[in-house]
Amino acid sequence: MGKADKKTVIHRIFSAISRIDRAICFAVQYIQQEVIVLKMKLAAVDIDGTLVTDKKELLSETKADIQAFVRNGGVFVLATGRPTPGIRRYAAELDLASLGGYVISYNGARTFQAKTNTLLFQKNIPVQCYSRIFDAADKLDLALTGYKNDIAVTQKANDRYFQMETTINRLEIQRVPELRAEMTYETPKFLITGEQDFLGDAEGKLRGMLSDLPLSVFRSEPFFLEITAKGCDKGAAILELAKYLQIQQAETMACGDGFNDITMLHAVGLGVAMANAQMPAKSAADYITASNAENGVGKALRKFAVE
Repeated sequence: MGKADKKTVIHRIFSAISRIDRAICFAVQYIQQEVIVLKMKLAAVDIDGTLVTDKKELLSETKADIQAFVRNGGVFVLATGRPTPGIRRYAAELDLASLGGYVISYNGARTFQAKTNTLLFQKNIPVQCYSRIFDAADKLDLALTGYKNDIAVTQKANDRYFQMETTINRLEIQRVPELRAEMTYETPKFLITGEQDFLGDAEGKLRGMLSDLPLSVFRSEPFFLEITAKGCDKGAAILELAKYLQIQQAETMACGDGFNDITMLHAVGLGVAMANAQMPAKSAADYITASNAENGVGKALRKFAVE
């Protein structure tokens, strides 16, 4: 066999190997995608910046994709830092009372069954921690808001972010002369509103001052600083619900965009961040979908969820 013939044979062998390699890669990718599609039985979705547009509107295509997911046997969960009243509009638009599903509010402190509005799980800040919380807030000049039966209870809070939060969530406001004296009951969380730089500085200080207590201190948005019971977050609430429904962690997915979505993006089997997400949320995710203005939730459901 001449040199030219040997080169031809070698070239054909390498071409064949290359084709086989590409075929194997394609097959592996296909199998991996099929496995993911078959596993995603529960989908938890944040509201602001994720489910809805920046104008707080639910896109018709997002609604259709979610309802198709539920009708095909999927378990849909709205998981948000919002108080429970702030979720009702979107639960109604999605017709969860008829189709079924679940609602996680107050960053994991409340979990409801959507059809019957039955409270399944709740976690509150221990009342014995209140004195230290009020002391720290006074020292840092932070205006606290607590919650009583979904009513926002506050002494000082009145900035534009507090007004936005209570307006969007349609919350009744109870103003009291002394919050420390008023708060004898349990609350799912304390909310502190303010400018981004101010809360960024306060966050670390407040966390340090309360570090020995069973509490979590975090920002859910740049202008929202929150205090919850330790272990109370979206990720823990989703896994608790999945266990209740006998769904494996590997069969769960979550879509989010904000700081308070990081726990659930880490906790679930598949974490999906929106294209418009905060960078820490993107870093925590397994996959980046389209933005909240481009039906990112629906596209993620069609790509990964039960079909």
